[in-house]
Amino acid sequence: MKTILSHLGWRAFLIALAGALMSATAPAADDINTLFQQGRTAYYNGNFELASQLLTQVLAANPGHFETKAILAQIKVQSKGHSSLQKQYSAVIIPKFQVTDATLAESLEALGIFAKNASNGKVQPNFVVRTPELNSARITLSLTDVPLTEVIRYLSEMSKARTTWDQHAVMFSGVAD
Repeated sequence: MKTILSHLGWRAFLIALAGALMSATAPAADDINTLFQQGRTAYYNGNFELASQLLTQVLAANPGHFETKAILAQIKVQSKGHSSLQKQYSAVIIPKFQVTDATLAESLEALGIFAKNASNGKVQPNFVVRTPELNSARITLSLTDVPLTEVIRYLSEMSKARTTWDQHAVMFSGVAD
């Protein structure tokens, strides 16, 4: 009788310990929501890698989270064109890029010329500004020996745009779009 009680006591203790460990390691609903919001923001800022990492954590904690599944599906579709175009653009090193109080439209036009020259005509970047108001954003920037992708990132940040990579173009959109 005594061994049965001690066996049951240990079993109850182990079950309680496992429950405590599970609740300590399982993310709270607020943490899941925070991860989702961070992942969604990263996605809309064009940072697919970070978005995918964060949203994968959300999906692991909540496999039925519909919005997370939808965004991860979009990342998968957009990453196909994104990776090849981004890889091509990252290989182009811009020796010097400098604009002073130029509009985004002027900056992108100049960047296209610099990229074409830096790649000996092999890369002619295609930029699409989906939100017309972004064209008038003022940019002052001076960079030396930097990959084309980094110049694009800087222009996106300075114009407060969200950049997405299509199969054939880099899209600049308003954050709300």
